[in-house]
Amino acid sequence: MLLAWASLGLATISMTVSAAPNEASKEHSATRAPIIVTMDAFQFQPDEIVIKRGQSVIFINKDEVPHTVTPDKKAHFIPSGIIKGGEQHEVSFESVGVQDYSCDFHPSMRGRVIVK
Repeated sequence: MLLAWASLGLATISMTVSAAPNEASKEHSATRAPIIVTMDAFQFQPDEIVIKRGQSVIFINKDEVPHTVTPDKKAHFIPSGIIKGGEQHEVSFESVGVQDYSCDFHPSMRGRVIVK
């Protein structure tokens, strides 16, 4: 009989231990850290990233001139406005899909965020 109670106790412990990591991983996925994209030498670096829905990107301007992060016609996020040299701006991505963007001042500066 003691063995039966001991087995029951182990089953309870193992169920508790296995449930805890699942709860922790759900919590972690809900609070993903922002991804950094720099604007340096008139380029977005990296120029393509993959993120989860609801995650944000911090754009840091390392150039001395201003830049923008402006969505293309099919993209769905709020434009950054002017980001002066040395400044940064955080953009949240809530729509799943390909989000292409460019700089209003320098149209050859192009980037892509793939939101899953």
